[in-house]
Amino acid sequence: MNTVKSEHHPADRRLNRLRQLLPESRVDAFLLHTLPALRYYSGFTGDSAFLLVEKDRATFFTDGRYTTQAAGELPPDLTLVRIDSFIQLAANLADRNITLLGVEEQSFSLWRSRELKKKIPGLEIVFCQQQISTPRLCKDEEELALIKEAIAIAEGAYRQAIARLKPGITEQDLALELEYQMKRRGAEKTAFDLIVASGRRSALPHGIASAKPIAPGDMITIDFGARYQGYHSDQTCTVFLGEPEPDRKKVYQDVFLAQQAGIKAARPGMDAKALDRIVREVIEQAGHGDYFSHGTGHGVGLEIHEAPSISSRSTDRLAAGMVFTIEPGCYFPHQWGIRLEDMVYLGEKGSRVLTTLDKRLEAAIIE
Repeated sequence: MNTVKSEHHPADRRLNRLRQLLPESRVDAFLLHTLPALRYYSGFTGDSAFLLVEKDRATFFTDGRYTTQAAGELPPDLTLVRIDSFIQLAANLADRNITLLGVEEQSFSLWRSRELKKKIPGLEIVFCQQQISTPRLCKDEEELALIKEAIAIAEGAYRQAIARLKPGITEQDLALELEYQMKRRGAEKTAFDLIVASGRRSALPHGIASAKPIAPGDMITIDFGARYQGYHSDQTCTVFLGEPEPDRKKVYQDVFLAQQAGIKAARPGMDAKALDRIVREVIEQAGHGDYFSHGTGHGVGLEIHEAPSISSRSTDRLAAGMVFTIEPGCYFPHQWGIRLEDMVYLGEKGSRVLTTLDKRLEAAIIE
């Protein structure tokens, strides 16, 4: 298993970039606490800490459970301070010249805001989720290598698991085999609760694996991914156990063509909703528009779902360096459904598919 190494700690340059965003964000400091942000800007892999980023220094706060771990993971110039409670953190911040504090508002509690303001009279809390998250949108070389490894792990596991697909195996057994094979290959865990939905259950876009036995003639939607060193993969295959009926072949081919149109069209500077429109139009022209019930894709990295959002309501714009999925699907209620999903890396001139499993119709038929 390949482990990505760097002569310099990746967090050094990431912290420097974040510091440069302080003036335009009009704050004195950022206080980070979400796990993706902590991992990206510090290298910390635990699940409880805070990172304070000021213009001339950065300080990492965690409790006694993680101080030894953090000392081995943080870059040398990042100061490590042990705290026993958030109230102690608030007291530490009171000794600094901070009047405008930028936070990740999506999960920063009202209680935390109140405790900070008790210790720092006049403190103003500023919502800076977007500024803090934006540097993570475009993946650097280290990140791309980790994503590729997560994909390789998941695909190796898929090939092993799909070899066990035969009538009578349950969806849960197939999902368990996938998970086992991923962990054997070095995955920290699955990227999400694996979706294995067969027969009529394939009409459920998020059909978590059940005890249903897979029967001859079933179509099976398998949505799977691995997490490796914090980074995720995400891919969906739809396969047929036996020769599919003509109508199902046609819809599969329509979904495949829609996906290929999206892969070919993606360009830096493009509005994400315009890419969604291109994919959706292929489905609509084929007569299935009412059965494509979700967005075309989403970013993947330290989070399984992150920006950009590729949907009809998205306000995101695509940029070189982004990694995202393209995953059209058609779901006919109480009958069957098909989804195909690949991950792509967006370069300066267009997209490059990172996932390697063959999505052509002939590869989806298992005799």
